[in-house]
Amino acid sequence: MASLQTPLLAALILLAMVIPATQAGPYGANVEDSVCCRDHIRHPVPGRMVKYYYWTSDSCRRPGVVLLTLRGREICADPRQPWVKKILQKLDKPPSGK
Repeated sequence: MASLQTPLLAALILLAMVIPATQAGPYGANVEDSVCCRDHIRHPVPGRMVKYYYWTSDSCRRPGVVLLTLRGREICADPRQPWVKKILQKLDKPPSGK
């Protein structure tokens, strides 16, 4: 029984280390200036689901923008992608007063 527990424990530890690294979320301190993205989301996020964004630090290896969804999820996106540019333009537009 003990011989089965060791490989199982090792596999669980490895899995726990790999899963967070594959998510397209920001990492770093809770200060916006030091946040970087390991990876960017691969599929477009509907613009209506994004309420706010902020840029990652200039010192990061890859440029990124963090999109904050209506549910409070932070998602790293590539600011060079057309769908990301469209969301940023929409959010930068002043609200229309009627």
